Amino acid sequence: MEQPPRKTRTPWKVILIALGIVLVLGGAAFGYFVFKANETAENTNDALDRGDKSERRDDSIDLTKDHFSVLLAGVDGGALLEEGRTDSLMVATFNKESRQVTLVSIPRDAYVDIVTTDGEFKDKINHAYAYGGIDTTIATVENLFDIPIDYYATINFDGIEDLVDAVGGVEVDVLIPISGRATGNVELEPGVQTLNGKEALAYARMRKDDPEGDVGRAKRQQQVLEAIINEATTINSFAKLNRIMNAVGNNIRTNMTLAEASQLQPYTKSLRSFNQETLKGGDLTIGGVYYYEIDEADLEDKQALLKTELGLPVTAETDTQEESDDNLSETTAY
Repeated sequence: MEQPPRKTRTPWKVILIALGIVLVLGGAAFGYFVFKANETAENTNDALDRGDKSERRDDSIDLTKDHFSVLLAGVDGGALLEEGRTDSLMVATFNKESRQVTLVSIPRDAYVDIVTTDGEFKDKINHAYAYGGIDTTIATVENLFDIPIDYYATINFDGIEDLVDAVGGVEVDVLIPISGRATGNVELEPGVQTLNGKEALAYARMRKDDPEGDVGRAKRQQQVLEAIINEATTINSFAKLNRIMNAVGNNIRTNMTLAEASQLQPYTKSLRSFNQETLKGGDLTIGGVYYYEIDEADLEDKQALLKTELGLPVTAETDTQEESDDNLSETTAY
């Protein structure tokens, strides 16, 4: 009897790594990757309950011909990786014509409509994973941006340490000082420096002491992500490659198959210089609970950006313009 697809299990967004870094190393290294990846494919591949196609797509995606999107998520679930909440969320779009990769970060406390099989309700977006795993998280993000999410990739936070150490550390321009028990007693001063796995994780996760809050943390996470990709895509050591593959196999889950992942190779250069954005907003308190209220105008801008990169029609501006024209006509008539 055929076994049903396993449900998703893990957490974070450095996954552009799993999808880009190791999967696009090229040459002999890529050949070795294929050999090694076959050993870990059973551990890293998890299908979605919805199947292999978003309901917002008429046809399945062909990575050699179509623009596509990937939800990069990091779940802090402790030992039980099937549980927890997404501590980091990014939407990545891959444009086949320009080879541009665009990342839009979603603050973890963003107040949004959580989309479940039982209906919708307002809550923090990082709670979506606890309500229904990666499927509910994807449905919620699709609703937020009004786009299809074609693939996902998740990594647990321990995986960040493993990946950074596997590439031999990453060079980061530290923006703010890091210290205290909340960071695992990691002490960092501002400036360009090479971080090990523990330091990179502390730098990426720290939130409360950042003057910009979630927005500032998103910037730091993007820095760490870019640094890992920069290191991983220049690796020429099989020893390092083996360590990276072990880190990927132990900590990353995705619904992208090995064959599909291998088709990301044309995006290698773009992964080293991608467009980075973060949803803007402000503080909101309801019943004594803190939320991040997304700025509606900025949300429309980000929706338009992602739709443009995916080759989808952008209707918000048209609707707004038509409404403006109608109002102008009424004013003139008056």
